[in-house]
Amino acid sequence: MASIQTAVQVMVDKLVADMQGEQPLSAEEQALVSNAITKLADNEKLEQAVVAVAESHIDNATTALQQAAQVGQTSLQQAAQTLNDNGTALEGKAAKLDQLDTMAPSLARVEALQGRAFNNQIRPLFGITPIETSSSDSSYRRATAAFAVYDHSGETFLVRPAYTHNANNEQCRLEFLSLSSDGASKTTLHSCFVYANAFEQNPTSKIYLYGASAILPLGKKANNADVDYEVVYSTQDSQATGVANYGGIFVRSQGFTSITRPKKDLNAKDQFGVTTNTSHAYTNVAVLYDNQKHCLVMVDENTSLLIEKYGDGNIVTNVAIANQDELQAYVDAGDFTTVSFVYHNLPHPYGNRRYTSNEQQLSHAAYSYYGYYGVYNDTVKMGGNKYSAHYRFTAEQRLEPVNYFFASSSSASRTQSSNGTENGEGEVKVALESMDGELLGLYSFCTRAVSPGYDGGIVATAIHCINPYSHVGLINEYYVYNKYGLGRTCRAF
Repeated sequence: MASIQTAVQVMVDKLVADMQGEQPLSAEEQALVSNAITKLADNEKLEQAVVAVAESHIDNATTALQQAAQVGQTSLQQAAQTLNDNGTALEGKAAKLDQLDTMAPSLARVEALQGRAFNNQIRPLFGITPIETSSSDSSYRRATAAFAVYDHSGETFLVRPAYTHNANNEQCRLEFLSLSSDGASKTTLHSCFVYANAFEQNPTSKIYLYGASAILPLGKKANNADVDYEVVYSTQDSQATGVANYGGIFVRSQGFTSITRPKKDLNAKDQFGVTTNTSHAYTNVAVLYDNQKHCLVMVDENTSLLIEKYGDGNIVTNVAIANQDELQAYVDAGDFTTVSFVYHNLPHPYGNRRYTSNEQQLSHAAYSYYGYYGVYNDTVKMGGNKYSAHYRFTAEQRLEPVNYFFASSSSASRTQSSNGTENGEGEVKVALESMDGELLGLYSFCTRAVSPGYDGGIVATAIHCINPYSHVGLINEYYVYNKYGLGRTCRAF
């Protein structure tokens, strides 16, 4: 019997191997397989056995599924409870967050008070980088007046007028420059020497004495938000000084041929109380700046049409202005700032001497002075041939005047004598204020004599400019013990 089973097993193994391989079954092998399948199909006990095995597995599977369902239901219940708990916690936190809306005004007030407290501190200035050549030669002296625009980026743009004229040296230099926001450097954008006997339509190395200048943020004709700082000239039309020979105003990069001659004595007052000046006198020039279009605006003398002057050219509008009332109505309907240019030759600006209260040039190292540049108590002291001018260009791209208040205290020096020796020294304090009365910064600078019996320089004008955004500026005492050319950038911390 065992040998028969062995023979059958061998035969089955061979059949399985042949069926799994590529060798086709013989006729006898196919008949055996067919008979085996028939027998299995007719075998009732085998069928019962297979069904029993299947049912056994189904029972096991059902049990496993029931267990999985119970675990899943438990997990879902736990997750739902967790979500409910988190929802309750979030609702509580949301209620607290809702209170922030009511706290916003208080927080804003706290921030404003913190900023005001910071600005209320008098901050001493520290010299950073020299920007002039120190020399005992008086030809290296520089004017102490300035036209300044404080950009919200912290960079400062300056016009430094000449101290005197008719020579190719530092004291005759008219310079347009920028100071970096960190006070590390200056960049000369353009400079030339001032001459009373040399006229160039497009100044390169020389510029005519009888004129005024500014440096301003101007947009482009096609995109007025694309702003760059440009040098702007007010000039005569030829080498002549009379009112009849007033040429007009042009942007340096656009050249003399783009010049516009404003209609004479047609003026308007801006929102800050500053009136334009179109008298055609070369020393005092003031024109409108449009804070929306970032261009200069003036009425052309020949056509009475409004001209808009951008950094890349002019736009002749179709707006005709017949008289002062129409110009004032146009200004009142817009957002304008009057820009007062600075005369090309202004050695020292004016202020009040403390001892006499008289207004005079700030030119004496031993005198104490006080005063302001800007708009205060309905009185305007900006630019021209007497005053410095200070503006800021805000983050909202608005050009606004800045009030620059100063007060200095100086002691006189005395050379060695039977009465002894006294050294001159002094201190100046400067306050910057916006047009709406906001204090932008308080600064101080002290100076002392370098050598016994001498002065510490002209302290009243030592702080030429100081940017309230970056607290970076320019200091220069003008002259200290046989030395000129002392200008250096400065910074408050």
